[in-house]
Amino acid sequence: MNWWRRKPLSQRARLDFDPNAVLLEWAAGARWTIRDSFSGVQVLGATGSGKSSGSLPRIFESYLRSGYGGLFLTVKPEDRSIYERYVRNAGRFDDLRLFSPRADLRFNFIASEMEQSAEPVGLAENIMKLIMTVAELGARNNGSRGGSDNAEYFRLAAEQLCYYVLLILVLSGLEVSVPNLHRFLLSIARSREESLSDGWQQNSFCFQCLKAADKAPKSPSHLEDFKMATGFLMEEWPSMNSRTRTTVESTLTTATGSLGRGLVRDMVSAPRSNFSPSMLFDGAIVIADFPVLQYRDVGQQIQVILKYCVQRAAARRDVSRNPRGVFIGADEHQYLAVDADQVAQTTARSSHLAVVNATQSLSTYLAAFGPQSEAKVHSLLGNLQTQIFHQQTDTETIRYIQELIGRSRQFMMNGNSARGGDWLAPLFGNSSGGSAGFSETYEYELQARDLNGLAKGGPPHFTTEAIVYQGGRTFPNGRTWLPVTFMQKR
Repeated sequence: MNWWRRKPLSQRARLDFDPNAVLLEWAAGARWTIRDSFSGVQVLGATGSGKSSGSLPRIFESYLRSGYGGLFLTVKPEDRSIYERYVRNAGRFDDLRLFSPRADLRFNFIASEMEQSAEPVGLAENIMKLIMTVAELGARNNGSRGGSDNAEYFRLAAEQLCYYVLLILVLSGLEVSVPNLHRFLLSIARSREESLSDGWQQNSFCFQCLKAADKAPKSPSHLEDFKMATGFLMEEWPSMNSRTRTTVESTLTTATGSLGRGLVRDMVSAPRSNFSPSMLFDGAIVIADFPVLQYRDVGQQIQVILKYCVQRAAARRDVSRNPRGVFIGADEHQYLAVDADQVAQTTARSSHLAVVNATQSLSTYLAAFGPQSEAKVHSLLGNLQTQIFHQQTDTETIRYIQELIGRSRQFMMNGNSARGGDWLAPLFGNSSGGSAGFSETYEYELQARDLNGLAKGGPPHFTTEAIVYQGGRTFPNGRTWLPVTFMQKR
């Protein structure tokens, strides 16, 4: 693989990614291929169970040695050094790039989307989805996570407002930027009377955009879109109940406000962008060095934007021209999990996107997503075909694993014996009797003790154990699951 060191990214030849090529063997005869990687990986294991020193380095180093590009997301301050070790072990350190305030990479997510989406409707839709993803993070961090009917209504109303604002901004020909989006939102009329007043029309940025969009040439389809947006912004929105309007508006302005200031602005709304998701398709390995436990909300927002844009770019690319696999890896994934992850996973296989998510337990996910999120969590897990279970004590996760792997017919042996005596026993001895038999039952193939008793690594043996499950596959042991031992590097 010396050619990785000799050539810059722009000059590297495309690799022939044979989907049947073997990435690794979990055990003798249990091969795992490039095609398998594109179906996604979920790693579950309690704190200290050996995820970061067991299955994760085995998976990531197999990707790196096979030429994948990738994005590492960070939560803990030490994550960067861990990922750098994976890259170094795979001989790919020259391909490493840091996305960090201390490095030179900067990104403009709106400019990136505009390069890919010439169609105004598609551009407005894509940027709206990303902004709503940022709003989702903000609501979760503020404790507004509920799945009530009211919460769903407010979310849909916010999406509608954001989409129409972006559509008008795109059609107007004015700069599509976070500051302009924020300025537009704050200048929409809040009553029918205000929308008809000369003062508002002369001073409102919203009205300036509407006039510019009205004068701009439009296709018949875009004209209909313009009419719908105008009707919503000039009539429906000002007539909305003031409390509802305030709630919906604050959802968006909170998101656009955070995107337009500080490190988030500097890193992902940069005036000069020298990062593109396409770099990963040419073999770049990027560590987003904004650990959430250090940067908090800012770290979440920046990394989720990067992740979303890589997901979108992967979905759009032509893998027949460039089949290189690209991974997105996140330990402590619960801090960076969003609804868009499940949507992206539905097309990951066809876009050669290999997702690796790791967290402690199902309960960790449920706590992160909030009340009434069980269906959402199971939907996310259901689209990740390879699941690896390290030592586990969370009862919710143990039940999930048991149900996933299922029950099998098992035979139980039973027996009893009896001894008795009477007043003649001293002369003739005790009488005795007994019985034995088998019973058939269906029991979980893995019991709780099998999962909470897995080796966690460390001295004296420096091995960590796990159970590997892969949907639709029977392993050489004749089961859908396979016990695996990983040697830890000392």
